[in-house]
Amino acid sequence: MSSASERALCGALLQDPEAVFPLADSAGIVAESFTDGDCIRVWRAAAILRHKSRPVEMVAIAEAMEGDAGDNMAVLAELVESCPTTAYASRYADQVAEGQRRRRLQEAATMAAEALAKGGAVDVVAGQLKAAGEAVEASGTGPQIVTARDFMTKPIPEPPQVIRRVLRAGQVGMVASTSKGGKTWLVQSLGLAVPNGLNWLKWQTTPGRVLYVDPELPPYDGQTRLASLAEAMGLDRIPEGLDLWRVKGESITVRGMIPRILQRQKQVGEPYALILLDSLYCLNGGRDENDNTAQAQTMQELYALTAQTGAAVLVTHHFSKGNKANTDHLDRASGAGVFTRAPDVFMTLTPHREPDCYSVETTCRSFARPDPFVIRWAFPMWSLADELDPEHLKRHGAGRRAQFTPEQILDLLPPDGLPHHEWEAKAMAELGCGKTTFNKLLGKAKADGQAVLGFGRYVPGASTAAGPDVLSAGLRASLGEE
Repeated sequence: MSSASERALCGALLQDPEAVFPLADSAGIVAESFTDGDCIRVWRAAAILRHKSRPVEMVAIAEAMEGDAGDNMAVLAELVESCPTTAYASRYADQVAEGQRRRRLQEAATMAAEALAKGGAVDVVAGQLKAAGEAVEASGTGPQIVTARDFMTKPIPEPPQVIRRVLRAGQVGMVASTSKGGKTWLVQSLGLAVPNGLNWLKWQTTPGRVLYVDPELPPYDGQTRLASLAEAMGLDRIPEGLDLWRVKGESITVRGMIPRILQRQKQVGEPYALILLDSLYCLNGGRDENDNTAQAQTMQELYALTAQTGAAVLVTHHFSKGNKANTDHLDRASGAGVFTRAPDVFMTLTPHREPDCYSVETTCRSFARPDPFVIRWAFPMWSLADELDPEHLKRHGAGRRAQFTPEQILDLLPPDGLPHHEWEAKAMAELGCGKTTFNKLLGKAKADGQAVLGFGRYVPGASTAAGPDVLSAGLRASLGEE
């Protein structure tokens, strides 16, 4: 089995080196990982070509191998026949890596047996065997430890910002909202925007190829939705740079998708800039949504998808049950906490008190946190509703709350005044007034002379009900004269 897997992996490499080399790198596979002599020669020659930035193709490999080039071409042809499809290259790589680990562990066990036969102390030999087992598990897999100085010697260019100042290529993002909250329409509009570099919500996108993976919609809905969105966005046709993969009814995981996506990239000759997975619960292999360990595995698969394709990946997810107006933005998603911690970008759409409107909040790992804003749904598009305050979230049972007035926050201001942060905190605690609303009201109060800033404290202005005498006293207090 080991030799068959080795030959199949080499056959896959000969057919699609750009897809197979990253899989092998991830599994820690090098020429010495093979036992088949032909595979060792082929892999070593291909690795040399890759290191020299030369094309890794069959003629070049045959010439780089030891021996007669004609005989080498015959060997390569046999290896290609061993791999009728590259779709299972990831499995072959795992099998080759597993075979390498088994051999190393067997060598360690043999050495331990020999040491015991020669009278070695049991505790010492057992400790050596344990250490050897741990080394086998760690060796050849994953990134290697290097000095920080070595890491800094080679400048790393910034990956493309697929969504400017929000999401880079190679990162994972998540959009979470209420069930049936319009997430699919939103991410489909992103899929139509990116191929042409159009604006999406408040952000500019960078042109690139997009793959939209759809595990939910029936074919008719898929067609009509895209047609409606394209027309609403002013597009005369569906962009050529948008691919669609319908997997409704298929038992497929993120890891299982990777070989097919790599194969498609090779077929079209262009990598994806963005991969949209809508929705994540359909693609996590039936793992318990509330199990952090299980969902950490899902997130690792998403990381692998970005690493092997080079694309940004954006997934959709749903809120847990209940109203989220009083829940922190980062705690609204359903299930395991890893859903919030692991993504590089976490975006929520939370119902606004205004009908058909949602507040958008975004947290980014690599960029400053964007200001929240409100979007409005009007079939089939989401549009910006800049006139609405994103902090005015819908609260069940409370009805439509009255708008705040400057007089309400001025009633909280004592004669001797308050620093800005204390006044704002008092308004939030006693009125439930958000920061954005408070600062808007403060601006009006200042413009009308109802509040005056002096030496770091706001005091009632001359036009307030407190009157000039109180104002004078307040100013004197703020200056330390009383």
